[in-house]
Amino acid sequence: MAQQSAYKAVFTQAAALPLHDLSKLVGELSLLLTRKYGKWADLNTVEEVGEYVEWLRFRDSHRADGSRKSPEEFLAELGAEEWPLQQVT
Repeated sequence: MAQQSAYKAVFTQAAALPLHDLSKLVGELSLLLTRKYGKWADLNTVEEVGEYVEWLRFRDSHRADGSRKSPEEFLAELGAEEWPLQQVT
């Protein structure tokens, strides 16, 4: 439920942006999704999105032999430039 309310808050903020800033945001999100998933627009044919996302999570969090990746290994594959880890002091 918290994810849904967070989504609504972000959507409300995005909808309130001036058109120029909103178009920049859409462009940046499109680039992010293309880098991460390739032709992400092809995902519109996926009927069970929740199951598809769960499959992606499973696929990305396990090695080819079925064993789980360590958090460090998983994050390293995401790419440091996309998901920078912040050191907590």
